[in-house]
Amino acid sequence: MRRFLILTSLYFSLLVSPYAHGQELQSIAVVVNDDVISEYDLYARLKLILMSLKLEDSSETRKGLLPQVRRSLIDESLKLQEAKKEKVSISKSQIDDAMRFLEKKNGIEEGKLGEHMELNGVDIATLESQLRASLSWNKLADKRLLPFVDVGEEEIQEVIERMEQNKGKPEYLVAEIFLQVDTPDEEKRVKATAEKLMDYIEKGRAFQQLARQFSHSASAATGGDIGWILPGDLVEELEKALASMVKNQVTGPIRSPAGFHILLLRGKRVSGSKGDASIELRQIFQSLPPGVTENEIEIVTKRIAKLSEGLSGCKAMAALTDDSGAALSNDLGMMKISDLPDNVQKVVRKIKIGKPSDPVIAGGGVMVFMACSRTQPQSTIPGRDQISRQIEFKRLDLLSQRYLRDLRRAAHIDIRIK
Repeated sequence: MRRFLILTSLYFSLLVSPYAHGQELQSIAVVVNDDVISEYDLYARLKLILMSLKLEDSSETRKGLLPQVRRSLIDESLKLQEAKKEKVSISKSQIDDAMRFLEKKNGIEEGKLGEHMELNGVDIATLESQLRASLSWNKLADKRLLPFVDVGEEEIQEVIERMEQNKGKPEYLVAEIFLQVDTPDEEKRVKATAEKLMDYIEKGRAFQQLARQFSHSASAATGGDIGWILPGDLVEELEKALASMVKNQVTGPIRSPAGFHILLLRGKRVSGSKGDASIELRQIFQSLPPGVTENEIEIVTKRIAKLSEGLSGCKAMAALTDDSGAALSNDLGMMKISDLPDNVQKVVRKIKIGKPSDPVIAGGGVMVFMACSRTQPQSTIPGRDQISRQIEFKRLDLLSQRYLRDLRRAAHIDIRIK
């Protein structure tokens, strides 16, 4: 499944080109070692992004996006070159499987993706090249990097212990757009790109689409989603920003040691549990008349306390009757503790099963509660195998970023269209 994650970033909406076959824009835009990226390649990809994000096709917009689009094409070229060097190849059947995956993902009839592209003036080779670069890099990472990713039992246990220690603290569901800064010379340009993306988000452009097209992290494949974040998972600059955010808020760009980040807070919960506990309750209730005095409240409270004294179990409370034989308690059924009034929550969270609570004044009367059963919330602490996979994925992503950075630094890159 990890090999196919990258495919989710390639939606058919991104594959509609305004250029017909035989477009004459063939001058050289970039030379990457011995490979050439043509002006047609550059501006066709740029136009695809403009259309997918529904941005105005203006010179200003093109100028803002051009550096990042150019970098994406350079990275694809480097990935394919390195894959060829390491004798990593992708078969036609793997490309076909990826095509079928895209058809299913985008609701296109099986085998009809090529026809859709031709109707919109796009050569199927354009998509095949994108898929080949993505699949080759994934396969290359498995070959070259995965053997160095060794997740030990001590690491897994450390994560579990940290999750246990963080129970009750805030936990954040986060998506990100990450733009890497490799050298000081890139600082200004990358920051400008991040600010431009933030401007698009503020104008209503989809965060997930922007993440898929521009983020340098492996999370780009899933629209930037990096899952639930515990305290200590991210660098200090990002955690500080998350602490002040509310659900669905986007903030950035934020500078970290590695580059610039734009964060989307998708959700927030208390660490260690999913939802809240439920409790099955019975109660003894005595209403209070309007205008009741403090002394009268005290008398009723003492009477209720006396009635419940020594009771053991909900059957015993249910059997309580007055002189006429009428029941003195009633069944409240199963309720979420968080749905109860605050003063009642404080009481029922502490009571033991089958034991009466102290009297509580609420709802126009005095009541005593008894818990008949309690259902604890589902734990959010994942199993050891899942934790191991999460550590592996993060480490492999980091190694992959470094691998590509080193290829970029060592490459001869001649940019002829600025």
